[in-house]
Amino acid sequence: MADVLAPGLWWLHGTRGSNVYLVEADDGRLALVDTGFGSSSGAILEEIQALGGKLAAVLLTHLHRDHTGAAAAVRAATGALVHLGRGDCLQRGDGYILHPAVGRTHVLRRMSGRTHRVPREDTVVDVVMTGEVEVLPGIRAVPVAGHTPGAYCFLVDRLDAAFVGDLVISHGGELTRSMKFANSDDAAYLESIRQFAVIAPGAGLPGHGSPVMQGFGNALRGLAELPRRRGIAPSIERALRLARFTKGMSATRSAPESRGEGRATGPREN
Repeated sequence: MADVLAPGLWWLHGTRGSNVYLVEADDGRLALVDTGFGSSSGAILEEIQALGGKLAAVLLTHLHRDHTGAAAAVRAATGALVHLGRGDCLQRGDGYILHPAVGRTHVLRRMSGRTHRVPREDTVVDVVMTGEVEVLPGIRAVPVAGHTPGAYCFLVDRLDAAFVGDLVISHGGELTRSMKFANSDDAAYLESIRQFAVIAPGAGLPGHGSPVMQGFGNALRGLAELPRRRGIAPSIERALRLARFTKGMSATRSAPESRGEGRATGPREN
């Protein structure tokens, strides 16, 4: 079964790529936040069935394959509507699909994705998001462009929590930023962190690393004030962190990982 992080909030097991979460909207309907690689679809559908709920929405924080790979399969199996930011969509005929481009920055994502492939198909986007919008009762979508053009975070006021995708990464509660080369527009990305930090809640649920259930907003505000570091030492540290990140993307999410969630320990310059 999934880890219960709070009433109506679950961190799923058996997925690969990104963290995958389920959250209950104020009206009782369920939303899935990100889907991991395509090979995660079986585990996701098993968890939804075990919880006995009706999945209403698949909320994608951004287009990268480690977050969206199972979206088409989950949509087909459940009828849930896929939501994605306009900047990460490609118009096809009268509708939209997930933009097929991974982007210039994600060679390692491509390499990891090869070990978790399922038959590729276009992912239909049912709800194309622009600006701030309520996607389900009590769940607000807030644009945070920069990591990708259409990146979004999802705020749940009832839980004082936000699903933040790759806006930040949590290393045992220590927040770090996506590396410059991993962003489509690093200046816009840093500005999105500064803007989102103003409204950031107490709990943050990142796409990679352990959830931060206390102190997230304060930690993000501290991180937003730090400049990018330069020099050899930071480069070595980044290389080691990137290696750990890539290894984590390929691993299957299992119960023991949940022991890492907790309070933010503070930001690190990066």
